[in-house]
Amino acid sequence: SLLQEILSFLSLIFKMELDTLLEKLQTKLMLNDQKLEDIDTSRKELKRICQEEQAKISSHCTEVQARVGAAGESLKEKIGTEFSKLDEELAMVREKVRKDSLVLCPELEKITELVRRGEEDRFDLAESWEKIKNIITHNQDCPITKSPTFHPSKTMAKVKSSDLGFLNVAEYLPNQYQLVLTSPGSNLMEAGINTKALCTVTTNELFTEMIQANIKFSIKNKACKETVPYCKEECKLSENRKSFQIAFMVQRPGTYMVTVLLYDQHVTDSPLTLLVSEDKGLEMENADAKEMNQSPPKLVSAPIVAKPTVNQEPVPVMKKAADPTPSNKPSMPSSVAAPLRHPTLPSKVIPSPQGPPPPTPSTTLPSGPLDLSHIPPGGRLSGLRMLSIEEGAREESLHKPIGMCLLQNGNIVVASTFEDKVKMFTPMGKFISLVTAPQPFERPSDMVTLQSGQFVVRDNTRVQLFSANGNYMKNMWEDKGQDKCYGLAQDKEGRLVTIMESRRPRKTDLLFFDLVSGELVKKIEMEDIIANKAMSKCRFLTYQLGKLYITDLGLDCVYILDPITINAKVFGSSGSGPGQLSDPAGLVVDIKGNIIVADSKNHRLCLYNMEGKFVCNLSLSPDTRRPSGVVLDKDKQELYVLNLQGKAAMIKYKFK
Repeated sequence: SLLQEILSFLSLIFKMELDTLLEKLQTKLMLNDQKLEDIDTSRKELKRICQEEQAKISSHCTEVQARVGAAGESLKEKIGTEFSKLDEELAMVREKVRKDSLVLCPELEKITELVRRGEEDRFDLAESWEKIKNIITHNQDCPITKSPTFHPSKTMAKVKSSDLGFLNVAEYLPNQYQLVLTSPGSNLMEAGINTKALCTVTTNELFTEMIQANIKFSIKNKACKETVPYCKEECKLSENRKSFQIAFMVQRPGTYMVTVLLYDQHVTDSPLTLLVSEDKGLEMENADAKEMNQSPPKLVSAPIVAKPTVNQEPVPVMKKAADPTPSNKPSMPSSVAAPLRHPTLPSKVIPSPQGPPPPTPSTTLPSGPLDLSHIPPGGRLSGLRMLSIEEGAREESLHKPIGMCLLQNGNIVVASTFEDKVKMFTPMGKFISLVTAPQPFERPSDMVTLQSGQFVVRDNTRVQLFSANGNYMKNMWEDKGQDKCYGLAQDKEGRLVTIMESRRPRKTDLLFFDLVSGELVKKIEMEDIIANKAMSKCRFLTYQLGKLYITDLGLDCVYILDPITINAKVFGSSGSGPGQLSDPAGLVVDIKGNIIVADSKNHRLCLYNMEGKFVCNLSLSPDTRRPSGVVLDKDKQELYVLNLQGKAAMIKYKFK
């Protein structure tokens, strides 16, 4: 009765639960079947997408190969054209020789026949000689020309997958992350045992788990082989996951490079460069100033600034920040790969002594090629030393240089004038070799880099052309005893321009030479431009914006001459006041026609606007000492200054 009812009730409940379980099992199996179907569909879709992405890569590679093929065909066409020219020259010579032989053979046969008959006295020698004398006396040499050869570019020597593109395996792209310097406030600082630098990678997105797994960083000091210790406890992700801090020790001077990669691609503003000088830089600079006029020049140079190249594998960023527990162990290097093998620098090329940065200028230079038009009269234009080469007679030094030029490959060629030598240096200031000519240089000075990449050097007796590698090519002009030339420039027509000063009678002309033939193609007389011919000494010359800019150190002025209209503008006067000049030397011009003049005896550089109105004296650190030649790298906003006095014979300044 009651027991039966209980058992019946329990049986009913069991059946209900069993039915429920059965329903759930059936439902789950149906869901699993659907999920399996969805997964299979997704796998098919993934396979399709993979094939599409692989097709994109193949298509891109095909396009690259097509461009490489087209470039190769273009090179083959060019070299074919050059060889065709040589072949045509040889064919012309061959035809001339053949025609000469056709003239000579009948004469030889005639003489032979008369001699055979014993009638040689009947031969008209005068008539025959008239026919063949030009052929006999003219030696038709076979032209020996160096055959063009192909030299493969290093650009394509090591093509990596990252050069073709990258795989976006996380949520965001490299350009959505930016590397910034947090501390110090500028990229110039002093080394110290406990000195740290802080960089931050920021984003408006997030540092997701996938981003953290694919982002890497490395820190290098280009001046030494040792890896840079990082501060593990300070390398951390922010709470909102929008920034990651990188901290490292700055214990040695040199150029530090911080690189951050996402999918092996640089994030925005990576690599970041930090210039670190000796911690005693300010004391050394003050000591230099005190001893400048009291002791013989000592040898000084500056840090080498070059855009570093990453050639080791950076390590993942987030793995370094994963352990929040402070560690008492020594800081680990920022990369497990072998450090960069940087060549040891010459003992005299040492980091530039730098004290605290000068006050911030009141104006900011716009980006791009140098344009100084925004600086008002009385404004400020500052320059900090990035590199210098010492004064002296050593191989890696310069002795009272006057002229220099920047080659298209970045190498620096300088006339060590009072050493009678011309020297070539790397962009980092390391000595490469001497530039030599068939006859030794005699007080070399003015130089100019040509549009072809070659360069021209002037000394006291000759103007000579050299290849971009410094090999002698030909002599353009030689002093015959009456004339002397000064200054070198190349105009937009490609002609070589120089100042010719004649001794008797005393006059100054501008001469334009064709670089190919060496012929004088144009002359401009400056007789009506120069006010006092007896005192005038036009010595330095440059060409920009269709005009010639000439300094007259005898009359302490500058001429701006239009070579087409011969209209001239003159500015400058003798003295040491604002805008006045004393022995003005080299000069450079920016993209708008603003002019920087080396005011030699006043130990300064002066800025004038395009109309020749004085703007300001340049604020340079360190100061110049009897500046001579100047060269401007407009794209990098850098100024090279040669000094006839002081410890640094050449200084490269970065405009700020």
